[in-house]
Amino acid sequence: AFLEDDLFGIDEALARVVEYFKAAAMGSDVGRRILLLYGPPSSGKSQLVILLKRGLEAYTHTDEGAVYAIVGCPQREDPLNLLPHGLRRDFREETGIDVEGQLCPMCALNLREVYQGNIYQVPVERIWFSEKDRVGIGTFVPSDPKSQDIAELVGSIDLSTIGEHGSESHPRAYRFDGELNIANRGLMEFIEMLKCYEKFLYSLLTLSQEQNIKTGRFAMIYADEVILSHTNENEYVAFAANKKSEALQDRIIVVRVPY
Repeated sequence: AFLEDDLFGIDEALARVVEYFKAAAMGSDVGRRILLLYGPPSSGKSQLVILLKRGLEAYTHTDEGAVYAIVGCPQREDPLNLLPHGLRRDFREETGIDVEGQLCPMCALNLREVYQGNIYQVPVERIWFSEKDRVGIGTFVPSDPKSQDIAELVGSIDLSTIGEHGSESHPRAYRFDGELNIANRGLMEFIEMLKCYEKFLYSLLTLSQEQNIKTGRFAMIYADEVILSHTNENEYVAFAANKKSEALQDRIIVVRVPY
């Protein structure tokens, strides 16, 4: 009887994960929530995430899962974000596609200076998600909060280029290479998320709800990605009991993964 209950629990957990992705793909508000897998050690949480990442990588190699991006964009920007806001309503009525994204600072600068505002001149390429190549899949592992830098998540200023570009707020003086940046349009994995220092979790508040990243000296940068995290049961119980974390708790969908 114990074995049957455990197997049922595993099936239920998998069903909830599938339902999460299904609802998010249909445009539900579920897509603006963090998916948190928690459970006892060695219950398969990490293996489930690995299978999801490998499946996403394989899907982008198929015709149905083809992904295209603006050439040279550090965040592999969706080319549809080039559409001016004034044309997006007509585009939606004609194609049924709703464009919500904004160009990142680098693409906006290139559009103005390199392509003179002509969106039809901006080159586009097909990309393939790869965790190893840091395309479409990001991974963050918490470590010592005294030595770990938020730049691992949101990128950092390239000090060697400030003299050339004249300002720390110039897009070409910034490295948009944080895990949240490179995971744009794909999946971001937080390993042992609840062990992260608080300042690292703050970045998830606006990203999950508003699909924006606060990066360096720039305004909010649009990012569309799945945030998938996992943690052990003890950390989750302590997190759920902490009233100071209510804002983050409201942005989380929890799935318990049993043995």
